[in-house]
Amino acid sequence: MLSLKEGTGGAKPLSGGPLRGPTSLYGAVKRFQTASLRLPLFPLASVCSTLAVMPRFPGFAGRTTRISGSVYEKFRARMAAQGDLLAGLHIGDAFPPPPYGLPIDAAFARAHPGWHRYCDTFGIAALRDALVEKLRDDNQLDVGRENVLVTAGATNALSAIVQSLVDDGDDVLLLSPFWPFFRGMVKMAGGNPVEVPLYSTLYEMPALDVMDLLTRALTPKTVAVYLNSPNNPSGKVLSRRQIEAVAEFARRHDLWLISDEAYDGMTFDGREHVSPASLAGAADRTIAVFTFSKVFMFAGLRLGYAVGNADVIREINKAMVHQLYSPSTVAQQMMVEPVQTRAAWSDAFVDACAAMRDRVAAELRVDAPLPDGAYYYFFPIDAYLRGRPYDTVIEELLDAGVAVAPGGDFGGDFSRWIRVCFAGEAPGRVLAGVERLNGVLAGSR
Repeated sequence: MLSLKEGTGGAKPLSGGPLRGPTSLYGAVKRFQTASLRLPLFPLASVCSTLAVMPRFPGFAGRTTRISGSVYEKFRARMAAQGDLLAGLHIGDAFPPPPYGLPIDAAFARAHPGWHRYCDTFGIAALRDALVEKLRDDNQLDVGRENVLVTAGATNALSAIVQSLVDDGDDVLLLSPFWPFFRGMVKMAGGNPVEVPLYSTLYEMPALDVMDLLTRALTPKTVAVYLNSPNNPSGKVLSRRQIEAVAEFARRHDLWLISDEAYDGMTFDGREHVSPASLAGAADRTIAVFTFSKVFMFAGLRLGYAVGNADVIREINKAMVHQLYSPSTVAQQMMVEPVQTRAAWSDAFVDACAAMRDRVAAELRVDAPLPDGAYYYFFPIDAYLRGRPYDTVIEELLDAGVAVAPGGDFGGDFSRWIRVCFAGEAPGRVLAGVERLNGVLAGSR
């Protein structure tokens, strides 16, 4: 287990001094210039000056260093020391529970006083403690409560992370295909998404040199890498060796590693899910993101969590409290027991997804790689257009009674691909949708 418990010693934004490890900085720039990796040959001092103001690990984006977190954050320890003796006259909250009828079980309400009230902006203690045990057991992360930030879904976590790490003009490497909203998050922060095709390529080229691929995409403005394994939309699960390559690349170049692990636990055929923060030397620079929407099957709850060293968790919390203050108290209270009992039910769901994957594979009459995990097929349909424009085929699919996700949103190289989810409907409806898809693409209608 790798420990995330200790922070980076109060990381500050870089403001003109040399980056951590100046020798590696100069060496990196020289390697870029020598290899002519899409970089003009700027004077070395100029390039290094540019790099020195980027919020590379362990620095943060200027927008969050200019703000504070919760107005009560600086008094947290003193307030906690008072315990139940503290008369809380500081926050705009109502003491009585709602007098109107709600579908809240009476026994639950009695067991969770304050279910209707604001909570700690980092999340309720019971859920964070349950997640600490889960992260230790399932992901081999030696974390404490201070390393966990509960969020309103993985979307909220990723948005707050980007706001905390990416400044105007920064480049972020997006291993593609990628979850579409992340690209938009980078753009909203003023950053530049740099697409690096990887996951789908690995189905045909499993020995692909991941380090070389990333190095060719690196620019002087790169501050972070976005990794998503198991991958949405391709279903690709990176091997330990491939995850190690991504983590080592981030270490060599002083980059943040944003690890989207929304499909944590959803791997098939005995494949291993490797959390990058569990690897030697990767913990401090890695921020991992998890959700209750996938293997926990509760997307409507809008609950997730981010995991990282204590310094970066505090910085992300600053961004989050300015977005929504804190996630739902009652939603967090609801999920403590499911986290604690996940071993009793999660395997059955993953096994059902694997079985559904195989049933779809048997029925699908188009070429598509068998996904390693998650619950999607992702494949090109060029060979099935038969002279029709791509958008026309998407419309024909809709007219036939089946909706798919167009591929272009998952990366510029996938404008003629589609994503098919095999877990979002009952099995009979999934198979009916596959039959309709076959009719439009394979021409059997």
